[in-house]
Amino acid sequence: MPVKCTQSAASRFLLTADKWQQWWPGKKIEQTVYDYEGVRYRINNILVTSVEITVKNTADSTRGYLQVMPKGIDSCVLIWTSAFVFSANPLKRAVQFFQSNSLQQNISSLLNQTKTYFEKEENVYGMKIEKQKVTDSCMVSLKQTFNHYPSVQEIYGLIGSVKEFITQKNGEETNSPMLHVHQEAQTVYEAMVAIPTKNQIQTEGKFQLKMLVMGNILIAEVRGGAAKVIQAEKEIDNYVKDYQKMSPAIPFQSLITDRMKETDSAKWVTKLYYPIFN
Repeated sequence: MPVKCTQSAASRFLLTADKWQQWWPGKKIEQTVYDYEGVRYRINNILVTSVEITVKNTADSTRGYLQVMPKGIDSCVLIWTSAFVFSANPLKRAVQFFQSNSLQQNISSLLNQTKTYFEKEENVYGMKIEKQKVTDSCMVSLKQTFNHYPSVQEIYGLIGSVKEFITQKNGEETNSPMLHVHQEAQTVYEAMVAIPTKNQIQTEGKFQLKMLVMGNILIAEVRGGAAKVIQAEKEIDNYVKDYQKMSPAIPFQSLITDRMKETDSAKWVTKLYYPIFN
């Protein structure tokens, strides 16, 4: 079954038992047992590129392997392999053939449902990721180190300082504030905020001028608080690795919603930006 999804992305779901419930089109019966249209699938063992599964739709059962193989950079192939042993008795063999044919149809339908799930980007990464062109080339930035993930008040304190500096230099803001938080150690977080400006500003002291190459950039929109944004950042990083992209600069958040005015984090809108070469 060819699937328009990278092998690495599909493998994160198929080869991790705890993720099966996210994509499985049927019901979860037990920790490692799932039902699809009346047929039970039990996870026996997870290997490097495949899953060993016992399938049961009658009193008899058969063992199969669901394998994920690459097909170019952006696609993969799902391969199901099972061995059926038929009786020498003609009547019993006919019954077994009917049962195996029914089972094959169930497996084929399951693979079709799996294909549909993995070919939807929002299912795999939790958001739609688009490639666009960089529009903001210059910005004024400010860094500060914290012993914890910076709070909303601390982040906007930095943003306020940058805004004040731009005003002093008669600069003009062109877009929402940007944020990048890097965890350097268990209790060391470096936060950098930046604000895009219409023209280059002569910076000084702790304020720095940052320039972006006018090339390609991945953009995704996230709704929710800090935890959801952090998870989304991990997923867009997965996307970059899955599609073997290379980046000329650090990724960043664009804080579309003013967190100081809107206190309900469920309503916060954040755009993630990830510069790439192609």
